[in-house]
Amino acid sequence: MRALQSSHLNGMEYDPDARVLTIQFVNGALYSYSGVPPTVADTMSQTSSPGSYFHDKIKGRYAETKLVDGTTRSGRKSTRSTSRFRR
Repeated sequence: MRALQSSHLNGMEYDPDARVLTIQFVNGALYSYSGVPPTVADTMSQTSSPGSYFHDKIKGRYAETKLVDGTTRSGRKSTRSTSRFRR
């Protein structure tokens, strides 16, 4: 996993053959996003604001699957839905 300089994201990993981007959030949650083009993943790894790039260019644009639950600031498990897709 490649570390990211972000207040919301810990790191990312990209599989170019499967076109799957995996992102770890600071709360420990791990999500995968399928169908992500290599240029999008490359730009995210190099941008000065990966959190903003994620929200603007990835979130809600690609099929999302939760792999690992995160915790809230109080230490409780997150209750977000497990998958989502918006066109």
